[in-house]
Amino acid sequence: MKKRHTLQRFQIGRLLLGLLLCCLLTAGCGGSDQTKESHTCTISIECSTILDNRDDLKSTKAEFVPDDGWILKPEEISFKSGDTVFDVLKSACSQAGIQMSSRYTPLYKSYYIEGINQLYEFDCGSNSGWMFSVNGTFPNYGCSEYTVEDGDKIEWKYTCDLGSDVGNSYQE
Repeated sequence: MKKRHTLQRFQIGRLLLGLLLCCLLTAGCGGSDQTKESHTCTISIECSTILDNRDDLKSTKAEFVPDDGWILKPEEISFKSGDTVFDVLKSACSQAGIQMSSRYTPLYKSYYIEGINQLYEFDCGSNSGWMFSVNGTFPNYGCSEYTVEDGDKIEWKYTCDLGSDVGNSYQE
């Protein structure tokens, strides 16, 4: 009787172990919500307009302007479906050790880039600050509202003249 009882407990244990293994194996399969597809884009950060406007630059900021104007030369970076230009910039800066400061603006429901590499709005005149373009076009909305697509070319540029010096002719 004792031997039969031990055999039943052993069989129940094997059955439970088998069920547990099945649950673990199927839980990781087919979960498209659990993993996002990875894509790549190119991102760059430059402030070459400051080189032509050094007289307007705050003296305390000169050390943050690279000699060639490139803070981050064009670099391919991976991103996940649904990521925004803000997400890609934040990731690229983090990976490269570049300082970045942003602020959420409730009115526009978007993040505003205050500064990159210690260069902020108004550091090089009253019309200066950061702008971004994607595939050569400057969107008229915030970087956290622009969803990146595979192969996009994102360029962050420091403007000293409301964008006219970096290729954005749109002004209100």
